[in-house]
Amino acid sequence: MKRKNNLYQQLYNFENIINAYDEVCKNTKNKRKVANYKQYKCIYISRIYDTLINKNYTVGPYNIFNIYEPKKRRIVSQNMHDKVINHLVSRQILYPALLPCLVDSNVASRKGLGTRKGLELASNFHRTCKTKYGNYYILKCDISKFFASIDHEVLKQKLRRKIKDKDALDIVFSIIDSDTDGLSIGNMTSQVLAIFYLNDLDHFIKEDLQIKYYVRYQDDFLLFHHSKQYLTYCLKQIKNFLEKEHLTLNPKTRIYSHKNNFIFLGRDKAGNYAKHRDINRRLKKKLYLYKNNFISLNSLTSSYICYHSLCPWYPDTFLKWP
Repeated sequence: MKRKNNLYQQLYNFENIINAYDEVCKNTKNKRKVANYKQYKCIYISRIYDTLINKNYTVGPYNIFNIYEPKKRRIVSQNMHDKVINHLVSRQILYPALLPCLVDSNVASRKGLGTRKGLELASNFHRTCKTKYGNYYILKCDISKFFASIDHEVLKQKLRRKIKDKDALDIVFSIIDSDTDGLSIGNMTSQVLAIFYLNDLDHFIKEDLQIKYYVRYQDDFLLFHHSKQYLTYCLKQIKNFLEKEHLTLNPKTRIYSHKNNFIFLGRDKAGNYAKHRDINRRLKKKLYLYKNNFISLNSLTSSYICYHSLCPWYPDTFLKWP
């Protein structure tokens, strides 16, 4: 596949800037911030245009905070100016350069795909393998601390093989280097770069290991095969491959029989939502976080109400109020 060129000039196209501006305003939850930003729309769009055409963009400071559900994660948020440019880089540089090389088994963060497509593929593979083999096995892999472990230099080398435009590479690299801890969760560019980072692994599994039934959503992926021995070999090869990417597998990685139940993308093998599996554990964790002043009372009550609506038939799950 030829490297993409002449990408940067699409960033300062007024129509593209306006589309990115409207997209950011629509998807930003802080409506007061959006209202203030819309009040001076022409000024902000003109400022973004000048910044990009003069090639003097520098990433602004991040607002960093933690979330604790379903587990502790470090999240970053940008100001509106940086968000618009981040969306422009994603839509006009990363999308045309990177998405065409992705395999269909990679279902994350793309239009028409997502968790629903991942669950659909997994369900189809279960039925196909049951019909074709009778007995079969599933290698379920999960990468430990994926976003935080992404190596900047490895990622840049991968991007150089896909993008020829030097100005486009410069602005993408400046966004990558704006955070020292891998890729920042919360940026649109991080989502696109993350699904691309493991693209070589996808091709390795599909082409070198010859795994026909394979699905991946970000750092969670499944391999289906009739031979447990061969999946054990695949696991060893995947570990060796990930070492070159400076990644490691989570200890939860294991091989399942088709008779075993397991959770993939929040659903069990039959496609049912895993409601009762860990609700009690999550509520205990919420209670602990509230007692230690990590979350507010409003967050705690919202969780109780949400889980009660999901599982009204399972009252023993819910804890007594503190």
